[in-house]
Amino acid sequence: MEMLASLADQFNIYLLVVIRISGIIAATPIFGARNVPVVMKVGLVLLTSFFMLPVATVRTDVYAMGLAELALLIANELLIGLAMGFIISLAFMFVQIAGQMMDVPMGFSMVNVLDPLLGQQVPILGQFQYAISVIVFLSINGHHLILKALADSFSLIPLGGWSYWPGLTEIISKAFVLAFSLGLQIALPVVAVLLIVDIALGLIARTVPQMNVFILGFPLKIIVGLAFVMLLLPMYVVFMENVFSPSSKLFEYLRAILGGNHLGA
Repeated sequence: MEMLASLADQFNIYLLVVIRISGIIAATPIFGARNVPVVMKVGLVLLTSFFMLPVATVRTDVYAMGLAELALLIANELLIGLAMGFIISLAFMFVQIAGQMMDVPMGFSMVNVLDPLLGQQVPILGQFQYAISVIVFLSINGHHLILKALADSFSLIPLGGWSYWPGLTEIISKAFVLAFSLGLQIALPVVAVLLIVDIALGLIARTVPQMNVFILGFPLKIIVGLAFVMLLLPMYVVFMENVFSPSSKLFEYLRAILGGNHLGA
């Protein structure tokens, strides 16, 4: 009987670990994408949970909880995983924002593509930059950072040790604002150049009324915009490496979600 009780306790712990990791996998674009087979997602969650089990710390009264309390803990662990996955997904979301900002002045806003990873229509340049961001993320072992954040989360927030604290929504809001500002920083050089092109076309239209500036402007802005996107591509790669580095602001917010709750518990 004692062995059965011990196995039941271990199963409850493993279940809570699986729920937390499931939330992160579901909210992270690379691992939770729709084109990733469900069997692969389930296998990744179960395997990762098995290796994370030795580092998982448990609140002492978890073993004595009933079914209703265990259900509440499952919801809490899922919320922790989704919050961590949301912060990580913002590192990829801001490239979509930058692509939308650049597509509008270039004339690509009317031509979107269906992204199988996100399951929605996205701007062309946003899809291009997203592909680069995934390559950069994997090249600098960003998936190792996710695993490290997972391992740290179990020491900062033990299983069953999470409770809502007022600073959580503020941190998530600041992270979203940061993602928007990062997208603006990427798109600003191209948008500024296209604004100069628009001003130049306006001056040409005033000085040479016979020229059809409207027809000339579409291909000209596309050529100039794509040329500057290619020109700034090395800087974009360096920018993405800084965003995905462990010392970046997004990962600081990720640590604040874990550490802040730990301090407030």
